Amino acid sequence: MSTDRSESSPDPERLRKRLRRQTAEVERREVKEAVSALDARGDLTEEQRETVRELGSALVEALTAPPERTLEQAGQTDRVPIHAISRLFELDDET
Repeated sequence: MSTDRSESSPDPERLRKRLRRQTAEVERREVKEAVSALDARGDLTEEQRETVRELGSALVEALTAPPERTLEQAGQTDRVPIHAISRLFELDDET
C-alpha cells in the first residue's frame, strides 16, 4: 500500500470554506422556497420574511458550528475528524 499526496488529508481551511459555501447555498435555496410557500398563502409581512431568513441562518450556524470548530482546531497529527467531516458533508468531491 503506497500513500501519495493525492490520498493525503484535505486542507482543513479549504474544507471550512467549502462547508460555508455549500451551507450558504442550501440556506438561500431553502429560505427562498419557504418564503415563496408562505407568501403563496397570502399576506406574508416583511417582518415574517425576516423571521424566516433569521431562522435559516440560525439553523445553519447551529448545524455547522461544531464541524467548523473541529476544522479550526485540526492538527497535522489527528486527521480522522477532517476525513469524517469531509465525507459527512460531501466536501471532498467539490472543486
